[in-house]
Amino acid sequence: MFLEKVGILCFGFVRPLFFYLLLLLPLFFAGGYWFYKSSALQEIENRCLEIIEKEKSSLDRKKRKERFLHRYAHADPFFLDKQIESLPFLQNERSRIKALMNHPASVNKNELSERFQFIESQKNRLMFTEGKISSAASLKETEEKQRFPVQMDANDLEKVLAMIEDIKVGNYEPLKEGPQFIITDFKLVKKETPLHFDTYEVEMDLIKREWINP
Repeated sequence: MFLEKVGILCFGFVRPLFFYLLLLLPLFFAGGYWFYKSSALQEIENRCLEIIEKEKSSLDRKKRKERFLHRYAHADPFFLDKQIESLPFLQNERSRIKALMNHPASVNKNELSERFQFIESQKNRLMFTEGKISSAASLKETEEKQRFPVQMDANDLEKVLAMIEDIKVGNYEPLKEGPQFIITDFKLVKKETPLHFDTYEVEMDLIKREWINP
């Protein structure tokens, strides 16, 4: 009966709407507290995800660095001399010229002979001269400047770029024993030839990177 009297008294002095609002007040507090805790928990989860992503990114960078060093740690220091400067170019054109020179009905044999000798000569081989050398604790960089322009066809160009850029170009795969090369200057000019082959005059400068005791 006491509670009933208290209820009658409250309804007598307090408006019913305000009284019901007072009853809902604990629910508002509980909802606010739950929202605060939920937001705090979500923030903690986001921070954990950021830490995980940073850790994953750090591990990926470490793995890439390890693969990179493993790839170039034991590179052949004479790769440029042995593999790139020894490349013959314009072999398709050479074969065509040779066949024409041996054909009895062929004309302009002198012009063909001069072209053949050019293709066979050292004048159409890539040759580089060492320039400035920079050394750090475990890295040596050497500037390699091409001595004179050479002529290549598209097939030759793909092969050379695969070896220098260390990526697959066309049908050519890179050679695994090469050091890291960076092309610092590259010029490409289309040339007219006696047999109208697609031929390009190429000139480039490189930086050769070698890792010392990685």
